Amino acid sequence: MLGLKLMLLVTHRECLEDFLDFFSKNKVERVISKLCRGTATDSMLDILGLEATDKVMFEAVVRDSQIPQLKKNLITQMNMETSGNGIAVFLPMDGIGGEKALKYLVGDGPVVKSEEEKVENKVVLIMSIVDKGFTDELMDSARNAGATGGTVVKAKGTGADIAKFFGVSISEEKEIVYIVADKQKRDDIMHAIMQSCGTNTEAHGIVFSLPVDSVMGIRSLENL
Repeated sequence: MLGLKLMLLVTHRECLEDFLDFFSKNKVERVISKLCRGTATDSMLDILGLEATDKVMFEAVVRDSQIPQLKKNLITQMNMETSGNGIAVFLPMDGIGGEKALKYLVGDGPVVKSEEEKVENKVVLIMSIVDKGFTDELMDSARNAGATGGTVVKAKGTGADIAKFFGVSISEEKEIVYIVADKQKRDDIMHAIMQSCGTNTEAHGIVFSLPVDSVMGIRSLENL
């Protein structure tokens, strides 16, 4: 493997500046932040003690060698072990577009390639792209199939071929839904999403999954 992971971290929107400062102090070189919202139901928000679903998502590429200390500091400095304070997932990367791009993302230090991992991942990130306004319907079907929650990011299509293949305008607003789930539930969740919001529905949705190397902030998945 390349020796790099893509980190996705979702937390409260009011914590944006605190986390940017945390990343700077922990030598996470390039961080992209996106405003987004959670999909928790009112009853789940009550259980977690949350008052709103406004979130911020951070994306950054980190070295494998950084991750143990980064995880430790997320717990000790940012209280990521406390329920409702956020989640983080780490996704394996197996390619990057050149030396300059590598240095831009992770700085000048060496990147040590790791042996290809033999242990099969037990957690997945399910990503769905649907027309604006269909995320509630998508999450209802996903929850019925075993999903516990998700995060929504607004987006816009840019590919000319999307109109030909999916019958939608490239200028239509889209929403991307991120769901972290037990791999054993992946097929059921993806099938439910395709049934309710797939390409043959008014949502014009597509869905795919990515392997997750490790996860923080979801107790039921951390030890899988």
